[in-house]
Amino acid sequence: MQTTTYAIESYDVKEFPLLSAFYEEDALDVFITATARSVRSDYGVPGSPVWDEIEDVEIEEYEINGVGYSPKEVIKKWGADAEDTLHQICADRAVEMGEWE
Repeated sequence: MQTTTYAIESYDVKEFPLLSAFYEEDALDVFITATARSVRSDYGVPGSPVWDEIEDVEIEEYEINGVGYSPKEVIKKWGADAEDTLHQICADRAVEMGEWE
């Protein structure tokens, strides 16, 4: 499954202090393209509701302040720790906001 979604819109570095290196002119805008797998879930008893949950989110591309970057390019420019933090925030946001196809 795949989604493209708006992950971060921030005008205050205090909102995402661990991503301060990504801010330009006091703004951070991040769109992402992500893939994941859908897993059927239920309560484990006969007749319980069944739903799909998104797992194993991978970010294919970040668009940071209008410029596209692969995860490897983010690591090269800002470092692995910054990419890990950005990935976690964006993956969580993708699960919350993404329309998965």
